[in-house]
Amino acid sequence: MRKQSRILALGVLALSMFAFSCDDNDSTPKGDINDPDQAQGSLSFGITDAPIDQADVSAAFITVTEIKVDGQTFSGFQGPQTFNLLELQNGNSLDLGQGNVAAGSYSSLELVIDAESDATGSGPGCYILKTDGTKEKLELASGTATSITMAPSDFKVEENANTEIIMDFDLRKSVKSSGDDYSFVTNNELNAAVRAENKAMTGAIKGQIDNAAAASGKVVVYVYEKGTFDASTETSGQGSSDVMYANAVSSAKVNADGTFNLSFLSEGNYEIQCDMPEENDSGLGLSTLLELESNADLSNVGVNAGAETNLNLSLKLEGLLGAK
Repeated sequence: MRKQSRILALGVLALSMFAFSCDDNDSTPKGDINDPDQAQGSLSFGITDAPIDQADVSAAFITVTEIKVDGQTFSGFQGPQTFNLLELQNGNSLDLGQGNVAAGSYSSLELVIDAESDATGSGPGCYILKTDGTKEKLELASGTATSITMAPSDFKVEENANTEIIMDFDLRKSVKSSGDDYSFVTNNELNAAVRAENKAMTGAIKGQIDNAAAASGKVVVYVYEKGTFDASTETSGQGSSDVMYANAVSSAKVNADGTFNLSFLSEGNYEIQCDMPEENDSGLGLSTLLELESNADLSNVGVNAGAETNLNLSLKLEGLLGAK
């Protein structure tokens, strides 16, 4: 009887190990992600942008040389590619390629950029164009090239299905200026400035501020995860690069007609903040936090995947300097 029980226990253990092994093979790719002998799924990438604070910048170009998935080169991206991030706002995005990879779970994404050479081999690879037509190179803290590790980046590629990842390159958090000199923030700050989302799992917040023009200045709307905004820290520069609103998930410039679009937000609850950023003579940002009025609870704005949340807002202008 004891011998039969031991055999039965060993059989259950072996069966459990086999089942665990099967589950592991289903969820995590092994070896080369581009191996055609493994079960395949389709993976595609796009890139979008949040606005930049500096009013004298008309374009911001970066050169991407490579996309890495779990440390391996994604063959669906054909680089190098140079493009203007400031054209990719308000829900616009640029397709960066599509290809087959091993189906399974992935845990890291990297965007490799080159500050020295653009897609044609000319320099610089990353630069801003000012409104007066001058070009200013964007220097990298790490030298000529750097690999930006995005977060959150856990995602799963299903067999015989397409997974589309959208990368949000937040220029407001990525670029700093001192007088006429522009550069990228530190490597760690740059990692925090670029986020990756499974596009199918995202939604958007769209709004209309009916009296935005009365503010007599650029108005920016920021979105935070619910309960995370702290005015005492967010409205002053944080870190070695003095990043304003450093913990915002995203931001959007309010258009001349009062509309704004906060796109590619993961499903969840958010809060909305608004300010009228300016610059002093040293190029450091100043903030005028604005109060918004709405019938909705702006401290708890829900976002659902594949849907838009629409807000109708007004600025509370009493006492605001420069209000019409």
